[in-house]
Amino acid sequence: MNESTGLATSFGAAARAYDRYRPGPPPEAVDWLLPDGCGAVLDLGAGTGLLTRVLVERVADVVAVDPDPRMREVLAQACPRAVALEGTAEAVPLPDARVDAVLVSAAWHWMDPARALPEIARVLRPGGTLGILWTRRDRGVAWVAELDAFVAEFLGTGDRVGRAIQHMTEHLWLPEGAPFTGVESHTVRWRTRVTADELVGMFTTYSGYLTQPPDRREEFAEAIRTRFRTLTDTGTLALPMSCHCWRLRAARS
Repeated sequence: MNESTGLATSFGAAARAYDRYRPGPPPEAVDWLLPDGCGAVLDLGAGTGLLTRVLVERVADVVAVDPDPRMREVLAQACPRAVALEGTAEAVPLPDARVDAVLVSAAWHWMDPARALPEIARVLRPGGTLGILWTRRDRGVAWVAELDAFVAEFLGTGDRVGRAIQHMTEHLWLPEGAPFTGVESHTVRWRTRVTADELVGMFTTYSGYLTQPPDRREEFAEAIRTRFRTLTDTGTLALPMSCHCWRLRAARS
C-alpha cells in the first residue's frame, strides 16, 4: 500500500466522526451542478453520503459508490433511498449510459483522472454532466489560512493534500483526449457557526490526524482548543466556508 492509498483508506476508521463533523456541500452548489431534468445521478466516492443526502431530495434515482464498507454502512443508514455500491472511480460498477450526472465531492484528489474520466464518460448518457466539488474552509480569509498552516505544521504533514486540493480548485487538469467539454466553474461562500468541539472534530477527520499516534492526537486536539480561544470569547466561531465547483459535459459520440 502506497502513502496515498494509506491516507485515502484512513477515513473508514473514523466514519461516524467524519459524518458528524465534515461539512456537506451547500444545496446551491448542487443545484448549479445538476442538469435540468436530471433523472438519475451517481455520487462517486460518496463516503458517508454527505452529498448523497442533498441528491436524494432532488433526484429520483440516486446511486452512491465508495470503496470503503465502513463509510458505505453509515451512508446506507442515513440515505436508505439511495443505492449504495462498492466500487471506485477507475472501476464504476454500473452499466453504460446509466446516469444523467456524476458528482464527485471532496474525493477527486484521490482519483486517477486518466483512468477515471473514461469510466465516468462510459456510465454517463450522451451529453451528461460531470460535477466536481470541494467544500472547505475558505483559505481566502487570512486567519483561516493561518489556522490551516498551523494545523499542517503541527501534524507534520506539510499540507500535501491541502495544497493539492487548493491547486485543483483553481486549475482543473484534464488529460489529453479526455471525453469532456464545456468546462465551467462556480464558487459558493458562506459562514457556519462552530464550537471548539466541532472545530476539533472537523480536523480529527482528516488523514493527517488519523495517521498520527494516540499521544500526538491528544496534543493536537488541545492545541486546536487553545487556538480557538484566541479567535473568539463567545463559545462559537463564525467559520468562513467555500464550495468550489467544476461542471463538464460528456462529449457526444
